[in-house]
Amino acid sequence: MQRSKRIRALLSLLALALCLSTMGQQIDFLTDLRTIHDSLSIKPADPYKRPYIYKNEHSVWKKINPVNLLFGSSMYVYQNLVSKHISADCLYNPSCSEFGKEAFRNYGLFKGMLLTADRLNRCNRIAATDLKHYTPDPLSNRYSDPVTKYK
Repeated sequence: MQRSKRIRALLSLLALALCLSTMGQQIDFLTDLRTIHDSLSIKPADPYKRPYIYKNEHSVWKKINPVNLLFGSSMYVYQNLVSKHISADCLYNPSCSEFGKEAFRNYGLFKGMLLTADRLNRCNRIAATDLKHYTPDPLSNRYSDPVTKYK
């Protein structure tokens, strides 16, 4: 009886010595904290942030023209403040405001305004009943209607 208790005690001490002698994972708190800080400080890009229409324009006249400034700034304000909240209902790809920007940039003020007005008149649920013969894009579930279609 005494002998079995001694053997159990020796085995317990041996197991405890083995547990204490094994090497655990080294912890480097500073590296871990830097990694956490770096991952939290990265801000994801805002998918609704849209650039100014004439941002990359080379012509100085297009940049400082008062009419272009008026239309460009109104489109910028609409896209970055208002459109974020209501653009989920748009039927078309590109959205109506992007279509308007491309139309103004490609065709000028008069034709761009006519194309944008036409697009806005077609962008409603009543006009969507006429789109049953077209197939929507499977990824965005929107109908493709690029500006280049209206040359």
